[in-house]
Amino acid sequence: MTYRSVAIVSVIVSVVYGVAALIVPNDLGSVFGITFDRIATYEARLLGAAYLSFGIVNFLTKDTAELLTRRAVAAGNAFAWAVSFVLSAAGEVQGLSNAIGWSTVGLAFVFTVLWAWTYAAARERGPEAKRVPAR
Repeated sequence: MTYRSVAIVSVIVSVVYGVAALIVPNDLGSVFGITFDRIATYEARLLGAAYLSFGIVNFLTKDTAELLTRRAVAAGNAFAWAVSFVLSAAGEVQGLSNAIGWSTVGLAFVFTVLWAWTYAAARERGPEAKRVPAR
């Protein structure tokens, strides 16, 4: 997959989760069998804002050919998704969510791999990547 493809798919997922967590956090939690109190609702909304921020950054950089920008965005995304993978997996093992929660673990794993691959691919291409369109 190209940087642009990974960014676009990430935008879609980030916006869907972000809007849901921001606007209807309790409904989103109920899909995963989680009940939120007031503090958890507040934290879910903060997480939704973070997801939307990642979506905005990915959308605004999807067409950039600037190697350093692409690598920075890929590194930030890879790190965030890797932490999400570890935390989601730990939560599932502890029984904090229903079986649907494993979809979040899988999604986080896939995006960790895609963004890490995108980061590594940009590094391997070297300086000539600056002249190549991101498409």
